[in-house]
Amino acid sequence: MPIAALELNDASLAMAGPGDVSLLGPGYAADLDGVLRFGDEACALVRAKPRLAQRRYWAEMAEAPLPQPLARCRSSADLVHEHLAHLWSLCAGADGVVLVGMPEWSAGQLGLLLGIARDIGMPVTGLVDAAVAASRRPCPGRSIWHLQATLENAFITRVGQEGGAARFVARETVERCGIEALERGCAAFIARQFVEGSRFDPLHDAASEQQLYDRLPGWLLVASRAAQAPASMEYAGQRFEARLDASALRERIARLWEPVTQKLRARFSPHEPSVLLVHPRLADFPGLLETLSRLPACTVMLLEPGAAARGALRLGAGNGAEGAVRLTTTLPFDQPPADMGPADASVAAPAPSHIVFEGRAWRLSDGELHIGTGLEADEYGIRISADAAGVSRRHCTIRVESGRVIVHDQSRYGTLLNGHRIEGAAALQAGDVLSLGQPPRQFTLIVEVDRGA
Repeated sequence: MPIAALELNDASLAMAGPGDVSLLGPGYAADLDGVLRFGDEACALVRAKPRLAQRRYWAEMAEAPLPQPLARCRSSADLVHEHLAHLWSLCAGADGVVLVGMPEWSAGQLGLLLGIARDIGMPVTGLVDAAVAASRRPCPGRSIWHLQATLENAFITRVGQEGGAARFVARETVERCGIEALERGCAAFIARQFVEGSRFDPLHDAASEQQLYDRLPGWLLVASRAAQAPASMEYAGQRFEARLDASALRERIARLWEPVTQKLRARFSPHEPSVLLVHPRLADFPGLLETLSRLPACTVMLLEPGAAARGALRLGAGNGAEGAVRLTTTLPFDQPPADMGPADASVAAPAPSHIVFEGRAWRLSDGELHIGTGLEADEYGIRISADAAGVSRRHCTIRVESGRVIVHDQSRYGTLLNGHRIEGAAALQAGDVLSLGQPPRQFTLIVEVDRGA
């Protein structure tokens, strides 16, 4: 009998069997007249009747009591128990299941998951890391990175490819940049368009907020294909309309994703071409893939829905006796090498050559450029007025390091890059804007263009 695989990403659960993938909706649960419902059915109550619904229980899986019990479930582990039992009921005829774990989970949570599976009679034949499962083909001459988002967070994983196998190397978490944050930002943008066009605020009432979120996927799909996306809602017997500017929505999404982009920039080198494997759920947000494609020397590859579940099937059966299942972090590639032509670092986005402030441009060379209120007379940099609020004597320094332009924040107040605070240092590209102080002083990064370019 076949082996099934379950991809336990609460933003988009998926099940794979031989030659087939089923998408099972997000990790939501709702109490409908005393009966627990999951996935898309539960989505209809998450905002309209929040006391009857739960989310994030997969990521937070624990035996501690919930603040608000749901039906017979008193803890997030109880909810995972019920949801996993439901998923197991969908694996009809399977001899066993390979589980693709949530990247948030600790070793203790993985053990709890296996205990729950054993309790419901699910024979777990393997447990595999999501990034490793989704990486099925080598990329010669390029480094491999995997990008996914759960409901709460985003995760950047480096995947090694030595010895003909995908191997987990390292993972970085970008907190509060998951699917819910993107949806919340898009919903707020669209609600604002309704307010400006008709003075109707969909977020003012639970029922209209639920309606907005129900229609959000369709509006995002239209906005990804057209310059203008019409939107309409009905509330209290009235019809309200708005027109969504797709370009402005894309800019909004790019700003929401800026912390993730900053992390990726810091990891990617213009001298080492990279491949970024992107979870398909992220393609639902207009402009996000285009934003990622502008990373230095990066080729973006959108994964198919359920890619990690399908890839986990190559783990097969017999990889762990009952009670002895271990997290698999290395899997042989089962597809031929990706054919992307010769690796060429010249595809990197141009590094900035100058920084512009108040109509003047400073060249960025191999030395250092300092910004602050207390620069020495012989230091190269931009001196800010000593009475400027929120600006340190030596606020930040820009250096050219191995072909990249890096800003190092040295202040106690913080430096913003494209509206988000830098954590220590960040790589810069042409078009970026640095902000510091109150009121904000803005510095634009540009690249000089020759006449023949």
